Amino acid sequence: MDIGLSEDILIRSIVSSSIIVTFTLVAVAIWLLTSFIGSFMHKRSGLSIVVLVLKNIKTPFALLLVSLGFLFSYLVINDSDVEILKTLSDTDDLAINIWIVIAISILTVMIAHLSDQLLGWYIVNISRKTNTRVDDNFLPPIRRILPTLIYIIGILIAIDSLGVSISPILAGFGIGGLAVALAVQPTLSNFFAGTYVVTEGELKEGDFIELDGGPAGYVENVGWRSTKIRSIYDNLVIIPNSKMADSIVTNYFSPTAAMNVLITCGVSYESDLELVEKYALEESTALINDSDQAVKNQQPFFWFDNFGDSNIDFNIFMQASDRLSSFKLKNQLIKNIHKRFNNEGIEINYPVRKLIMDGENKITDFS
Repeated sequence: MDIGLSEDILIRSIVSSSIIVTFTLVAVAIWLLTSFIGSFMHKRSGLSIVVLVLKNIKTPFALLLVSLGFLFSYLVINDSDVEILKTLSDTDDLAINIWIVIAISILTVMIAHLSDQLLGWYIVNISRKTNTRVDDNFLPPIRRILPTLIYIIGILIAIDSLGVSISPILAGFGIGGLAVALAVQPTLSNFFAGTYVVTEGELKEGDFIELDGGPAGYVENVGWRSTKIRSIYDNLVIIPNSKMADSIVTNYFSPTAAMNVLITCGVSYESDLELVEKYALEESTALINDSDQAVKNQQPFFWFDNFGDSNIDFNIFMQASDRLSSFKLKNQLIKNIHKRFNNEGIEINYPVRKLIMDGENKITDFS
């Protein structure tokens, strides 16, 4: 073997080994430095976004540096007649293509894992502390889907970097996606309707809602495909979101849970209307003060409504803390007013038919 050639091989071997060692040492140093900074910041401020990013990028970045060192080492040994920079510009070189695939793979895994970690951090530390339920419902599905999309994009980029055309693959995805969309059209309809329901933020768990001509109950869950409510009969009703989006929905808890309570009653024409108003307001005020179901800062309101066929009608208005309380409050107020009127001698009339018989036994109806 030629001595000059042997020396050349030896020199290039030493340079190649030095490159690998140098890149490896730099990678280890950067990994240790980022680990120290991340650990220090974690102790000072907890698991912040910066700590999370440092924790997830240190290993992939170190692997990229080490793989880059092996690439340069290979180029030094493999091609001594061509300058390294010129060799690096040769995209047909197998070593460079392999390194590009490795780099894309490392970056893809890093980005997918980092996106999952960042979304998880946001859900735990930010989303649960906000007043809106949009991010609570919107982010978990995104967290499940996003890494898969990143992996698919990374695979397509890697295939394209090898010189393989991805146009047929994309066309296949397009045709397959169209076929799937047609097959699951009802599901997609519910999904997009669910997106509308969730992002609107008008419904949340615990609200009492009623669909126009449909069921009513307390909202238990607002999902992407359906909304689940618990009826007053304790039955679970599952409503497709497409129906929710197309229906008129009354939310009895929006903008507040307080419910108006209206009672209509009537007293005889012989009654003292001043006393009727006084006793009704006294009973209403006493009930507000004594009941936990009533809104304390809302005073009762009384008004006479009209002259009925056999009585004078009046209304009493007050507020209950929520829908269930409105039933209890109305029930108690009716009993209290009825008892008070009976004690005070005020007659609550009911429809009366007056029949008069003349001397010829002829009956006249004055109803």
